[in-house]
Amino acid sequence: MSTPTPAAMKHAPSQQGRTPSGQQGRTPSHFPAATPPVSTPLNAAQAAFSPRGPHSSPQYVKKSPATMGMAGQSTMAALNFDSPSTAAAMGALVMGSGFDMGLEGVPGLDGVGGAYASEEEKLRRLENMIRMFNEKKGMVSEAGIGRLAQRLGMEILAEENSTPGGRKTKTLAIAGSAIALDIVLDNNIVQNATLSYHGNADSVTKHIDAASQILMKDLQLFPGQSPLTKTLERFAMNFERLATLDKLSIVPGLDCHEALASMYSSLERLYDWDVEQLRRGGGMAGKPDALLASAAMCTRHGKPVMHERGQVGLALQYWKEKRFVAPPPVQNDNNKSKVWSMLLGCAAIDGVGLLPARVSENWISKDIIKQDDMMGTLTSPILDWQEPEHVSLPQTDENKDASMDLLQDDLSTTRVPRVMFTATFDPPVILPQTEWARLYALAGVEPPNDFNRQPPTFDALFFPLAPGTRQDPSEARTIVRRHQFPMINTYNDALTRTHQNSLFIYKPIYSQELSELPFGHPRQLVDMLPVLRQYAFLSTLLESSFGREDGSAVDNAKASVQGNELEKDRTTMKDQLADFMSLGNNDAKVDGGEPIHAPVDLCLDVILWVHPSPHMQVVFPMRDTTANITLSILEGGLVQIIHENVIGEAPGPIKEINGSYVTREHLAKVLEHLEDLSKWAEWIRSRL
Repeated sequence: MSTPTPAAMKHAPSQQGRTPSGQQGRTPSHFPAATPPVSTPLNAAQAAFSPRGPHSSPQYVKKSPATMGMAGQSTMAALNFDSPSTAAAMGALVMGSGFDMGLEGVPGLDGVGGAYASEEEKLRRLENMIRMFNEKKGMVSEAGIGRLAQRLGMEILAEENSTPGGRKTKTLAIAGSAIALDIVLDNNIVQNATLSYHGNADSVTKHIDAASQILMKDLQLFPGQSPLTKTLERFAMNFERLATLDKLSIVPGLDCHEALASMYSSLERLYDWDVEQLRRGGGMAGKPDALLASAAMCTRHGKPVMHERGQVGLALQYWKEKRFVAPPPVQNDNNKSKVWSMLLGCAAIDGVGLLPARVSENWISKDIIKQDDMMGTLTSPILDWQEPEHVSLPQTDENKDASMDLLQDDLSTTRVPRVMFTATFDPPVILPQTEWARLYALAGVEPPNDFNRQPPTFDALFFPLAPGTRQDPSEARTIVRRHQFPMINTYNDALTRTHQNSLFIYKPIYSQELSELPFGHPRQLVDMLPVLRQYAFLSTLLESSFGREDGSAVDNAKASVQGNELEKDRTTMKDQLADFMSLGNNDAKVDGGEPIHAPVDLCLDVILWVHPSPHMQVVFPMRDTTANITLSILEGGLVQIIHENVIGEAPGPIKEINGSYVTREHLAKVLEHLEDLSKWAEWIRSRL
């Protein structure tokens, strides 16, 4: 069928059809609503929790027949707080009558008083509820896809077709200003999805098939999967990126799809140059292409990818796990290493001092580096970045709201689009406050300031506290993990070791989680890579050695955690930690709270501090002594051994393995390869 154009299309009426749930377009209005009697306490609760309308005022609750009978002491004494409706009604009475009865600790009344804090608080809660509901994208079906397209502001047209076998299929044509997506469904099961691009940029056209395959994979059923369990989550995330670029584009003038595809061409040229330099020297000559690609990604200027790893759009990858290990020939979801990347996109400019998006394939010159430095003695050549011209829009009324005036170097003004580049960090990076502000400075923008709340600490962001737990940021914190991992000893025997790892944080540092950042030039992203790699490797060490699951931690914070079986019949968190440590090497607690026999091969203690740079002090038993190693994680994800007592004192090492001396540089490289403190400790114990 021919793809409709936006000018010729109108929104089709809502067609519920037969959804996977079997409901024929039924709405909540089709079901009778049970109305409780006016005299029940439930009406008082409804009045207390109504976000809008006249029933939300305390005066209404006080005059309600449901609350008039509860004003006496005898009635209040007969209330049973085990009933949720009674507890809610009691909360309405307390707030409506203005009584202070000291019911803060009564179960079921927590947060009831906050319902009347202010109108702003109620609006905030209502917005949170709407946002929570919007996060659910629905199921893969004709109605679900139609609602998603309309929510994204795309034009949609449904057409019924007949197959040669006589079956009826539906084709949903979703179109924007430059892209169109045709989806064929048979009884709400997607049979085909084809993405097309109607712009004039060849840089976009050559990547459109890869994006189409990702969207199709997001919609089709997995082997053995039921249509009742196929959600639109992945498809909505990817298609929303395309729809956002389409809505921000200004025709003629700015094509956001072309802007990102052109930036990919420049970054790819830089990446190819990095790989060629590694192939010629740097100790990588003769290495497989996969290791060269990994080295260019993790040590040079990153690796740009377009529509890869199940994500639609442009991404700049800068770090990965197991970067020194060549990947298997056949990649699947099970053997893919974790990759850190920045997803590059566009967004509307809503502030001042932000540079508008530009379209160019020459963000960097064809020669990559400045010609004057090619024959110099610089160890790191200077890249020859370029400054493309700004997109100039015509002075029309149609572009009035979507454009702004920009003052140029010659003091003249030009009309530019109100669109900027953005980088979304996947996964988000946890940084100390100083480094977080430093990355904003590299991007040339002011960091957001929230003076109404205290910033979280690094350990609280990486190891979130359990719900209901309270921790003073100035207090020390201890996190204990049982870590089981396979290893091979010096006799090539495969073993499984069990470590009890303890992480001590004595100096909490205020930190931030960096998830999204505007930028104006890819050079700014390249300048951020050393810091991003530094904390990506730190997170790799912490996650591999201690994990991030809340349930497996024993925290010595002075707090009260409800609902945890390990907390029964104990007084303080200090006592809980002492009890856990007293289990020794023979007993451990599982989720059910029953002790089991699980011998521990090694107890590993690690002290962490992240200011002014990430440092670790690693302590573990080693024969008849105790190994004590202090290391630092430098920019670029490099490890430096600052102090150790396992290979001898300066001026030179005294330990020897296979005829070669072991130095601190060797210990640092081993940790960079293993990416696990437990495996590193076993390597040192077995070989030194």
